[in-house]
Amino acid sequence: MTDEKKTFIIRMLWYLVAAAIFALIIPIIFNVCKANDVTKIGFVMFGFDMIFSVLVGLYAGKNDDSWIPLLFFPILFVITAGSFFMGILRVVAVIYLAASLLAYGITKK
Repeated sequence: MTDEKKTFIIRMLWYLVAAAIFALIIPIIFNVCKANDVTKIGFVMFGFDMIFSVLVGLYAGKNDDSWIPLLFFPILFVITAGSFFMGILRVVAVIYLAASLLAYGITKK
């Protein structure tokens, strides 16, 4: 395996780990703390998760990474949204993907 391939795989794994943290760990923490729905939706969905989506897009575009890792978080969010949020809120994953792609496009050379 070449060094480029190893670097690519390691970067993709880091994107996946970060996406898992924001799609799984943070909602679990808010559930354990017994946060109400308004707090979960406000802070988690439109706070942490939106900022994370934009930062991932900016980072990937700045480092000339592939657009593929931008899909990790929205996909994990769709899978886990039914457990932590109201099921209809899975639609927000499209907004996260759009925010990531827009940030990616802004920083792409």
